[in-house]
Amino acid sequence: MPKTAPSKQPSTAPRPVPPDAVRVWRGFRLDTLTSSEFLTALGTIFIPVTVQLQRLYYLTAYLPTVLPTSKPTGVPDEIALVFYDKQQSYTDTSKIVAGRAYSSLHKTVFAFPASLSGFPVLLGSAVSLDQPYFLFQNAVDWQQGFTQVFVGVRPESVSVSDFVAELTAFLQKEQKQPATGLDGAIACVSSQYVVYWEHWQTAAQSLQGSISDLQQLATSVLLQHHTRQSVNPSLTDHYEGLSNVEGKSYNTTWKE
Repeated sequence: MPKTAPSKQPSTAPRPVPPDAVRVWRGFRLDTLTSSEFLTALGTIFIPVTVQLQRLYYLTAYLPTVLPTSKPTGVPDEIALVFYDKQQSYTDTSKIVAGRAYSSLHKTVFAFPASLSGFPVLLGSAVSLDQPYFLFQNAVDWQQGFTQVFVGVRPESVSVSDFVAELTAFLQKEQKQPATGLDGAIACVSSQYVVYWEHWQTAAQSLQGSISDLQQLATSVLLQHHTRQSVNPSLTDHYEGLSNVEGKSYNTTWKE
């Protein structure tokens, strides 16, 4: 029996997905590109085409952040949460020509093996470097509600082991005692930086959160909410893409 074609639901329809159905991306600029060339490529090609192609393969939400070019060395140039209806949908894109083309496109703007992507696992008693974690097991639609992100760098005076231990304690406390309205959280700790996203049912509820406390554990590079950004989903329309993407966090939306 032929596989059923992907559904084309409007992006405004609620689509809660499991917390492990997301690729957690940390990308480093290809060193053959200038910062200006990199930002242009992200805004006019890479971010829009992620929506245009991956929406055909059950993309449910896409939340990229372009870090300021003044960021410290060792911190990614772009990070993103790329949600699918389930893990298998992402895995199946490798069987499709357009999916393989999208994967290859990464190498035109990002450096490898420095750039990393992976599925998160449930936070337990310990944190491993560069392994993404989710804190809560409920299904959430990350395109709806309110999302904010923190990126911080390890202070030079703090050892890697202490950095990991302090962040582990913070994450475990959030996991055990979540504030009202906090229903999704994803984190990734490296030896140099931490990235932490949280999803709230409403923006007002987020004011009761503790994300700003991370500034006591890591030197802040970026702390902001994701703003809604409409992306033209058509592969054939004349479309210039996005401009002035530096330092922005988007929650992309699209309508079929």
